[in-house]
Amino acid sequence: MRKLVGRCGLLALFFALFIPLTIAPAMAQDQPGAGQNTPAPAPTKPVKVKRTYITPRFELSAGYSYRSYYAPIGTLGMNGWYGSVNYNFKRWLGAEAEVVGVGKNQGFSSALDLPLGDTHIYTFLVGPTIFPLGHRKLTPFGHVLYGGAHYRNAVPVFAGVPSSVVTSTVKSWEAGGGLDFNFSSHWGVRLIEADFGSANFFPSTSTFTNRGTHRVSFGIVYRFGER
Repeated sequence: MRKLVGRCGLLALFFALFIPLTIAPAMAQDQPGAGQNTPAPAPTKPVKVKRTYITPRFELSAGYSYRSYYAPIGTLGMNGWYGSVNYNFKRWLGAEAEVVGVGKNQGFSSALDLPLGDTHIYTFLVGPTIFPLGHRKLTPFGHVLYGGAHYRNAVPVFAGVPSSVVTSTVKSWEAGGGLDFNFSSHWGVRLIEADFGSANFFPSTSTFTNRGTHRVSFGIVYRFGER
């Protein structure tokens, strides 16, 4: 009797240990996705953020300027510089102040047999600036400027004739526009600025009539502040 009870106990212990070990792997295989590697999620493309351009409060610009001036002896090409500051009231409207200085030594005229002198022209102008597209990577602009212009021509001593200096200061205006390329939030390049203007330094005569002048400029631009 004791042997029978012992055998029954061993048999029960066998089933208690063996059956769970055989059933558990089978149940695990029946589970969906069991025994398989879970695929990694597909990479998502980064969302491209659209760049926005702020309207600067101040814009400073300086560079090279070329002026074509209709002098008494003909057209005079003059080289020099320009500098401007612009204050923006709105993204499309600003107020500009600009100073330009150009000059040319005309040397000696063999036709007139006399020196023509060293000529300089300075303009001091202010006025509104319009930005039709606001401020962006390529920023076109237009302006109308009004103020004063100063003319100075210095002739050296020649053949016993003393030196002389002729000056004239008159009202002046210019109208035109340009295009800026902005390669950062603060710095840019003035690709071109073209202006047409007038400054009647001398009374019109039969031999000399004051006409408009043309000016072309190139330079750098620095912006700061935010509107």
